[in-house]
Amino acid sequence: MKLLADSFENAYYQVTSVNRTTIGAKISEFVQDRWIRIQLISQNEKQRIVEYTLLDQNMEGSALIHQWTADIEWLQSPVQIITNLEGKFIGINNFNHFMAQWDNGYRGKIASKYQNHEGITVMLAETEKLLKDPKRFLQNFMGYSHYRCFFQPFYREIEPSEEYPLTLKGFFGLVDLPLIINASNEQADDVVRLTNTAEVDNEKFDRRAFVRMMKDLTNTFDLKVDLHTEMEEIYLFKNNTLQSSDLYLQLHVPSFYTVVNAHQCKRISQSELPDNRRAGVFKNGMLMV
Repeated sequence: MKLLADSFENAYYQVTSVNRTTIGAKISEFVQDRWIRIQLISQNEKQRIVEYTLLDQNMEGSALIHQWTADIEWLQSPVQIITNLEGKFIGINNFNHFMAQWDNGYRGKIASKYQNHEGITVMLAETEKLLKDPKRFLQNFMGYSHYRCFFQPFYREIEPSEEYPLTLKGFFGLVDLPLIINASNEQADDVVRLTNTAEVDNEKFDRRAFVRMMKDLTNTFDLKVDLHTEMEEIYLFKNNTLQSSDLYLQLHVPSFYTVVNAHQCKRISQSELPDNRRAGVFKNGMLMV
């Protein structure tokens, strides 16, 4: 079976992301809804440039950093993502635009919004460092984020069963998460269903660095660190266009550490965009420059 990008078209999607991190008795979690547009803007014999535009969003989080992160997403929209012809993410075409936006008013507006919150100086400084570090900035698009719903090497010859490596850079801060993906793929008429499961690649996983990180997080030195992984992804394509995807990844160390990441994406029509978006009103007091 083969997915073709020749019919790549403008499409609207609703994406819901959920994250829950538990360290001992401490819990951090958020639920974020996004309404986005994906649009092919150029293509040559080596690559494509696809424009991702955030149209509206709603963030419900347990920490200030979650709201800050949602506001920063407005800064980096639209983002022009460069992929190879198979659809794999390889770069960003308009990176310099984000720093220009930051300097030309966005920094002042976001500083004003959070001026009464402790830690604003640190968040401003860290955001500026990120915008000046292209390599680190790109990692936001290469981890287990909602961008994975769209930017993967989908458009190629696909075997019914496949096994391949996937490394999530910086998943544990300074520690990468290397996985082995086991894929089961099937086609019925014009519908293609891709299903992935995964396990940790123990040969590549830096277990010592991970144990050190766990000890630092818990201030405990007598730890038995046994990392369990559960992952399932399902992608549905019709006529070569993504219709829906469900992504779930859980990392668990019994008794004291759990991270759950989930993304659910579905294609919608323009008429299904939120009423407040069509009226030009944005939720949560989000910033637009």
